[in-house]
Amino acid sequence: MPMTNREVAAVLERVGQILEIRGENPFKARAYYSAARTIESLGEDVNKVVADGELGQIPGFGEALTAKVTELVTTGRMKYLDEISSGLPDGLLGLLEVPDVGPKKVKLFYEKLGIKSVEELEEAARAGRLADLPGMGEKSQAKILAGIQQRKEHKGRWLLSEALPLAKRIFAEVEGVKGVRRASLGGSIRRMRETIGDIDILVSAADPAAVIQAFTALDGIERVLAAGDTKGSAVFKPGIQVDVRVVEEESYAAAQHYFTGSKEHNVHMRQLAKDRGWKLNEYGLFDGDAPLPAKDEKALFARMGMDFVPPELREDRGEIEAALAHGLPALAEEDDVRGAFHIHSNATDGSMTLEQLAAEAKSRGYSYLVISDHSRAVAVANGLDEERVRRQWAEIKKLNAKLKGLSIFRSIEVDIRKDGALDYGDEILRGFDCCIAAVHSSFTMPSADMTARIIKALSNPCVDILAHPTGRLLLEREPYAVDIEAVLSACAKHNVAVEINAQPSRLDLDWRFVRTGRELGCRFAVGLDAHHKEDFDWAGLGVAVARKGWLAKGDILNCMSAAQFKRWLSGRRRRRR
Repeated sequence: MPMTNREVAAVLERVGQILEIRGENPFKARAYYSAARTIESLGEDVNKVVADGELGQIPGFGEALTAKVTELVTTGRMKYLDEISSGLPDGLLGLLEVPDVGPKKVKLFYEKLGIKSVEELEEAARAGRLADLPGMGEKSQAKILAGIQQRKEHKGRWLLSEALPLAKRIFAEVEGVKGVRRASLGGSIRRMRETIGDIDILVSAADPAAVIQAFTALDGIERVLAAGDTKGSAVFKPGIQVDVRVVEEESYAAAQHYFTGSKEHNVHMRQLAKDRGWKLNEYGLFDGDAPLPAKDEKALFARMGMDFVPPELREDRGEIEAALAHGLPALAEEDDVRGAFHIHSNATDGSMTLEQLAAEAKSRGYSYLVISDHSRAVAVANGLDEERVRRQWAEIKKLNAKLKGLSIFRSIEVDIRKDGALDYGDEILRGFDCCIAAVHSSFTMPSADMTARIIKALSNPCVDILAHPTGRLLLEREPYAVDIEAVLSACAKHNVAVEINAQPSRLDLDWRFVRTGRELGCRFAVGLDAHHKEDFDWAGLGVAVARKGWLAKGDILNCMSAAQFKRWLSGRRRRRR
């Protein structure tokens, strides 16, 4: 399969890291880091650039680097990476997976203490041997120990975005096996949890053995764990376990419900059946020994006197009671989304021009686009100063005059400073159609201070949306300490919408708090936080979080038309003057 721009960039990043660890010329390492950023922000597919012979025309890509990247893209490997990795202890690069440990620290730990693995790093930290190293100290040592613990907790978990494409590919292969009657994804991936442990696929088939045989022969398998008569299990690259179960047709509805979970939902449902004198398990619903047939899940729920419960809601958080009372909301669908929010252009750290972004949004069926580049405080992202802001406004005005079927809103992702002030004064903020406020620094503030910081920003009448409210990075960085309920209450009070950031490693706000925000009266916006063309694919992930938080289309700003969104913006600002 062709490598994506991000995959190529990750290899180049790894080359730079290894060069640093080996103590090579720092300019050499920087060249690879720079190349990684260039490839990741490239406005087109690196495979096409290589195929067209245009890679060497990109600034920073000399003959040697061009040859290495071409080799990587065309063969999937880079001999140079193998060469510089040779001789490094097997576990050394694993240290880079620990938060707050970069190449310089790996080199320091290896050279001074002979540390070659995460286990040895933990042992040294617990013994207090890291604190005395140059540039370290007790606080740095404590942070590393906390990072190691975080890594342990996350081990064996995968981002939904990593697992979902693999799940869909294998599902399509299994569903296509001759004799398969029905098939479904199950488990946490069907419930669209933000991280998953493995992938479950349920099948009804005339010949179960043929399904298991076909499954265990699929491409991409690292090792087969089991291949029985009705169950197959295998580990697929990059290490995700996939289980396939084949069940009897008459048990399919109950099995689909059971293997979707969650465990808590299933326990509650079994108790509900028991209270009625019935029995519910993966084989069916029974009155004594007599089966109560159900052709599908909808019929199964109806047998229990309930409305169908969408898989995303099956977490035993009130969905059973609501289904019994026929009070479940009509959840938002991805097709309901009409506007693309939180989009970065190449004016800051995006890879596409405004015109390219408009074309991409239109091609995906959006009717409006909310451009939200970084403000000046985020220097690492080339944040806009006021002069560049005004130039962008002029460019958007010209584009809107000639675009048909798409409107562009002037927006900004304005930084919330440590004291709760915003990165621009109100005069320029009032010139934007929409202001999205966000925290990008000082993540370690005490909870009371962080909460006060954000609430102060929310009180500014120019703020329309609060972006990635808790700052988490799934499997990498915990949310910062904040009283999120107090923040959501402030959003509701000031009529500031709360972003559901669809970036796969964020999915922030967490779906549990989305539900809390909904109950407090908040409105929401699904923000793509898009920097590249392929990032528009993230909309479905954001909508999945919205659905898990019980949101209907009326709760989500993106489901408004451009005219409705414009009226919402002007109406809330009038009320807050």
